[in-house]
Amino acid sequence: MPESSLQLAVSRFAWVWVSLFLCLGLSWHILAKANFLYPVWHDYAGIGANIDEYAPKNRYRADFASTDANTRFTLFAGIVNAIHQQGHGLSALNYQSRYGTTPLLRNAEIVHLQDVAKLVDWLNRLILVVAGLWPMLTWQLHNALKKQAVQPAIKPQTAWLNLAIGLGVSLILLLLIGAKAVFYQLHIWIFPENHQWFFYYQDSLMSTMMKAPDLFAWIAASILILALGLFSLLLFFTNRFLCTGAPR
Repeated sequence: MPESSLQLAVSRFAWVWVSLFLCLGLSWHILAKANFLYPVWHDYAGIGANIDEYAPKNRYRADFASTDANTRFTLFAGIVNAIHQQGHGLSALNYQSRYGTTPLLRNAEIVHLQDVAKLVDWLNRLILVVAGLWPMLTWQLHNALKKQAVQPAIKPQTAWLNLAIGLGVSLILLLLIGAKAVFYQLHIWIFPENHQWFFYYQDSLMSTMMKAPDLFAWIAASILILALGLFSLLLFFTNRFLCTGAPR
């Protein structure tokens, strides 16, 4: 393969995956503004039923099962906001029980969510790096295209095949290892060893109202679907503005 053709192939490959990571970051923040569609998952993914079953069994908090859906939506929105604000406001989340105003979270849960907030901050910095890398890769792709004088900048079928292979292999590995095993192992690697991250439903309203880890699977799927939609738009407009004028 000529050097210029190899440079173009590498530029296209890098652009596809950096663009996907950028779209995943954008998708995260868009869905965060919508509280990751929690009302949908509450009503149609068994979260409400999970609360009804396990909240009455909680050993530390009373009467959460009697809260209405709007209260639960507000509390989840408070958690989402807090993990995007360095964990501030977690201790202020509460609901009304027979004992009056009752804190939603125990100390171990607050510590865990503060760890999550630190992870979100780190991921946000990574997204900024990817966002800075994207225009440089696009410019590199533009320069490679000038040497080849071809259109489109990135063939859609090639880009989607690239993503399908990468995501397909990832999905197969996830199924072979087990989604729950991967979820737990990531927690072991990411969070401090002496900080609790596993909570039984009977001990944690946080875990109960999220039906952990089920909710995270729904959130991950929605982030990926939205990211692929954003990637499709980005691919279209990149091809539109990096046209070289050569015939297709």
